[in-house]
Amino acid sequence: MKKKLWQEVSEVLVDKIKTGEWPVGSIIPGEVELSRRLNVSRDTVRKALEALVKAEFIERKPHAGTRVKAKVQNGKFLHELSDIKAIDQYSNQFPRKIEEVEEVVVTKELSEKLGLPKDDIWVRLKNVRLANKQLNEAVVVTYVYIRKDVSFVAEEAQKEPKALIVSLIEEVLQTECVEVRQTFSATTMDQYIAEHFNSQAGEPCLKIIRSYLDKNGYLITASESYHPADRFAFTTVSKKKRYLSFLP
Repeated sequence: MKKKLWQEVSEVLVDKIKTGEWPVGSIIPGEVELSRRLNVSRDTVRKALEALVKAEFIERKPHAGTRVKAKVQNGKFLHELSDIKAIDQYSNQFPRKIEEVEEVVVTKELSEKLGLPKDDIWVRLKNVRLANKQLNEAVVVTYVYIRKDVSFVAEEAQKEPKALIVSLIEEVLQTECVEVRQTFSATTMDQYIAEHFNSQAGEPCLKIIRSYLDKNGYLITASESYHPADRFAFTTVSKKKRYLSFLP
């Protein structure tokens, strides 16, 4: 999914903070000046700045300007997403670290949960994406399951930490993912997951199970992701349709 312009602008602004061009405590240019420098609308700049405020890079006060608050992203952040696709894309903006690659036999429970063929041998990757290496703060912990005959994709995933694994598999198999089935549920963290979120085992988290299918309904890959409940929100909006009558 292509990034929106305000997201691209926010990344430019974050780079200026991280590189020290805008040091902590400094006042950055205003919306009008930034829109002129970056050749974008003021509304685009405003949305980018709002994102940086939520991530606690900056703080904005009336009549005082916008001040750089931190050089790294605060670990206690809350992300609100309104599009299901945005959740996958959001996590993918952070570099992936593959902590473990192992072969697993698909149990009945795993088959029912992810749709993998029972008793088959698949390769499981334990992935962690960090929002902040200094704070060792994870955005998401994911278990990705790939077929044994394309297990070498794990090496490619190591070389390309921002590439989606399903995209790498598509290229190898010369196929295309046309459907993603997603299941959201509330659960609790085990010890392994909790450690990456600097939390305690048993604390609540959001679990997302994804199955990636080709045009024939064939399973390309599957994953099981965990997000900390206190730093992640998913919002949907439903609107009632209004029908206009042109009858006299």
